[in-house]
Amino acid sequence: MQAFCEHKSTVVLARRDGVDYVECLECRQVFEAEDLEPVVVEDDEE
Repeated sequence: MQAFCEHKSTVVLARRDGVDYVECLECRQVFEAEDLEPVVVEDDEE
């Protein structure tokens, strides 16, 4: 079971359609910066 993380240390990964995506440096989860809810990250091989 993963411990609770407050996501205090984040880094911006990308901006798409005006939305910033950030990654927590402690637990490595990816979130939308506006609401810090987890988002699904899919690899787009283009």
